[in-house]
Amino acid sequence: MNYAEDRLDRRARSSENNTEGSGTRDQLVCDLKCAHDVLKVSLSSSNTTKQSLIELRDAHELCGKTLRDSGQNRQAVYHFGIAWRLCHSLNNKNMCNTNVDCNVDCNIIDEHDEWRAVGDYAQMCELSSFHEIGVLALLYYRAGGSLADQAPLFDSTTHSLSTDCGCGMTDCGSSPCYIAFPYQSPVVDDILDALDTLSISSGDDRDFPTASDILGQLALYTKKSTAIKEPVAKMHTFLCERIKNVPSILRFWDDGSIVSTSNDQRHQYRTLPPVILLLLLKLLYSSPISNTFLQLACISVPYLAARFPPSSAEGRLLARNYKSHMAYYVFIRYLVLGERVKKHRKGKVIHHVPVWDNVFRLDECNQSRLGTSSLVDEKKDDWRVDNEDMTISSYCSIVLRECSSNYEQKQEESMPIIMQQSTFSTHLPIYVVGDSHVLSLAWQTLCIDTSNGQKQRQFIPFPATGLKAFHTTTPRFFTHYNLHVCLQRLPPSCRTIILSAGEIDCREGIGGTLLEGYDQDCRDVIEKTVIEYLIALTELAKHYKLQVLLMPMAPHAYRSEKNGKSLGRAKRRETMHIWNDILRRELGKDELTSQQNKYNRIFLLDYEHHLQQKDPNSPVGYVLHPSYNADYTHVNSALVPLLQGAIEKSGCDFTLL
Repeated sequence: MNYAEDRLDRRARSSENNTEGSGTRDQLVCDLKCAHDVLKVSLSSSNTTKQSLIELRDAHELCGKTLRDSGQNRQAVYHFGIAWRLCHSLNNKNMCNTNVDCNVDCNIIDEHDEWRAVGDYAQMCELSSFHEIGVLALLYYRAGGSLADQAPLFDSTTHSLSTDCGCGMTDCGSSPCYIAFPYQSPVVDDILDALDTLSISSGDDRDFPTASDILGQLALYTKKSTAIKEPVAKMHTFLCERIKNVPSILRFWDDGSIVSTSNDQRHQYRTLPPVILLLLLKLLYSSPISNTFLQLACISVPYLAARFPPSSAEGRLLARNYKSHMAYYVFIRYLVLGERVKKHRKGKVIHHVPVWDNVFRLDECNQSRLGTSSLVDEKKDDWRVDNEDMTISSYCSIVLRECSSNYEQKQEESMPIIMQQSTFSTHLPIYVVGDSHVLSLAWQTLCIDTSNGQKQRQFIPFPATGLKAFHTTTPRFFTHYNLHVCLQRLPPSCRTIILSAGEIDCREGIGGTLLEGYDQDCRDVIEKTVIEYLIALTELAKHYKLQVLLMPMAPHAYRSEKNGKSLGRAKRRETMHIWNDILRRELGKDELTSQQNKYNRIFLLDYEHHLQQKDPNSPVGYVLHPSYNADYTHVNSALVPLLQGAIEKSGCDFTLL
């Protein structure tokens, strides 16, 4: 589940083993060939031992990692799925009673291997833009579901519609997201039924906790003078009388310390390891279908926050071993719960609106974001795409069925469309696509003043994790594939998206001589990257018939010089400053008409200068204003009013919003 570490490991091996200067691309080819050799020998052999199954599992895992790193997501998700199924078979306690030769120590495979395998598969589902399948896979694993005893198909013959990676397996790449678990099973039915019944609302209950109430409770757990045993159980005691109707099959945060007397506590569910908890939270929160996925994500945050304070020993261990997962968790925790703001200051200062209060309709100060002008009377029929009355279970069943269909039975390839069915907002959606910065806007409300009245939209995130601007120009990255599938899955009536990319380029790519695709001359390569990025976006907008509202990069927040990250952040602010200046130059409204036509359908949201706070020690003279800071890398939802004004001044077509 550490795909960045996997790539670094491959670079290190290619550097050590290749003395003639060949690089990572040769290592990818070498790894895939090694994996294919094992697959073909193992699958053609009739002698199946436990050791051979372990080797087969390892080969599928290597295939998955290699295909992922070369941008072949459809094939990668298949091999990760088969690796999970093999792990499940190897971990089956009854395996020694089967016909498999058990001449290897039965303890060689343990529970750790299976949760790591299902985590890899679920993450690959996300990287293939199918968050909902990753969610169902992790919930299925927690519920103790058994994987179908079905061997992967191997066929050395050539198919006219062959999509495999060269492994010869007929199912490899045949689906946009391979379904590794039996989607027609009682366990899946129970999960989907539970998702349908999950409906949490504050209603008229004045005791329903606000985000501020939860932060106050968490503060009690983090006092150095107070030793809190079983904090998850303590949080459950605090919430259970106020928040009900969460079926036990969905309480993935339960670490075994929660004692339940409900009638539905009939099953023995697996206790998920910490990194799987964080991954599941990320998939639930960032899934664009909203609905009960979002509610479940929000409900889980207080429990996870009680268990994993970033300053705790377990929090530091996660940050060291699973850096990206912990960073996402810290970011999402802030977005959901925010920070404590005194009531008398609400509405008087710039502040973030916690998503918790939005989802459960507790936020009063958010109304200040909405104007008083008349609303445009808009029909929702076209936007809902016949999903108005669709339940989450029926939607997931459709996606599972379409993704599990054999490619030979399909006359033409189609991509399941996402459903956006909000449980807390009646506004039409506006999709925010791109890197992790799209979550800063997620689930907030946008209000645009037009000549015909006021338009209100709900920001719906559809992240392509790890997307760089550089990746939009080449298909050999999994993020490139991820972005295209995100756009393919949008409702047909969607005509405008907000897009974010570039921050990772400035943070990791530009100026890094060891990273492929960049030179050492930063200023020149920034301009080259930005222009190629805008050209690629213009082609995307034309192909998918969209207008793209482009987010600039927010400056990084201030860091004390005592912090080891301060120097790096200072240099990145310089890169970001140049990046934003080039965007303004290329997309500025004051430029010639020919320049505007050059990037047709692309509009810059020029709000970045409002995020700045003067700082004479910064090489660009400013840092991120603390009111907009979420986690020192991302901004918070206080950005929304600035973005509203930027859209109104961008020159975009309001009729397409």
